Amino acid sequence: MKKLLAGGTLAVLAFGGMIASAAPASAHTPSVSSDCGFVNVDLKYYQGAKVTVVIDGQTVEDTEFNGGFQKRYEENLGLDKAHEWTVTVDAYDGKDGTQYDWSQSGSIGVCQTPPPAEVVNPVVPEAVSGCAASLDDIVLPESTEAITYTKTEAGIVATLNSEEFIFPEELGAYIPQEDGSALLPTEAIVFEEECEPTPTPSEPSVEPSEAASVPPVDEPSASPSPAAEEPEELAATGATVGGAIAFAALLAIGGVALVWARKRMQHNA
Repeated sequence: MKKLLAGGTLAVLAFGGMIASAAPASAHTPSVSSDCGFVNVDLKYYQGAKVTVVIDGQTVEDTEFNGGFQKRYEENLGLDKAHEWTVTVDAYDGKDGTQYDWSQSGSIGVCQTPPPAEVVNPVVPEAVSGCAASLDDIVLPESTEAITYTKTEAGIVATLNSEEFIFPEELGAYIPQEDGSALLPTEAIVFEEECEPTPTPSEPSVEPSEAASVPPVDEPSASPSPAAEEPEELAATGATVGGAIAFAALLAIGGVALVWARKRMQHNA
C-alpha cells in the first residue's frame, strides 16, 4: 500500500513539474493597443525574444528582451492623418524557435480634421530689358513663412514651406511643377534686345577761320605765256626783246662798215 502511495506521489510530482516547466512558455502574453495619437506594446512572460515595431512603413523598434517589454509610441502619430502599424515578436523558446512567434497589425483613422490650407500667390518680380539683360539683373522676391524663392538656370522657383499653404489653380506667369513648386521662366521676365553697333569715333571737324574764308588772290604762274600785244622786257635792262634784236643788228652793220672802211684806206695808201 505504501509503495502504491509513494509511486502515485512521484507521478503527481513529475506531472506537476512538467506543468510548471511548460507554464512559462505557454503563458506568453502579447498585447498591442492603439488609438488617436499612440500605439502601446505590452509583452509578458518571454524567455528571450525580439520585438519589431513598424509604424507607417518605418521601423521604430527592433530590440531583444527577456521576460517582458512595454513601450508606448506617440511620435509622428498626428491626429490629422491615418496610420498603419505592425508588431512582430520572434520568441526564442518553443519548437524550432518559431512555436511562440507572434505578429499583429492594425490602423488608426484620422482623428482630427486639419484646418484648410491657406492659398498663397507667388510674387512676380519686376521684369528687365536691354541688349545685355539677364536673370542676374532680376531682384529676387523676398522669401516668406509660406514661400521660398530661388534662382535657377530655368528661372525663379517658388517652393511652399509646408502643407499649411497651397498655390491657387491659376498661377499666372508661374508654371506648376511635378514636385509641387512653381517656376517663373526666364523669358517671362527678361527681355533681350538687339544691341546696336558702337559708332567709330570721327575726327573733330575744323571750322574755317575768317582768314581762310577770304578767296585767295590769283598769283602769276612761274612761266606765263607771253602777251601778244606787249613785248617782253629784259630782266636786267627793262628793254624789250625786239629792241635788243634791232640794236644787235645795228652793231653788226656798224662793225661790217668799219672793217670795210679800214680795208679801203689800206688799199688807197
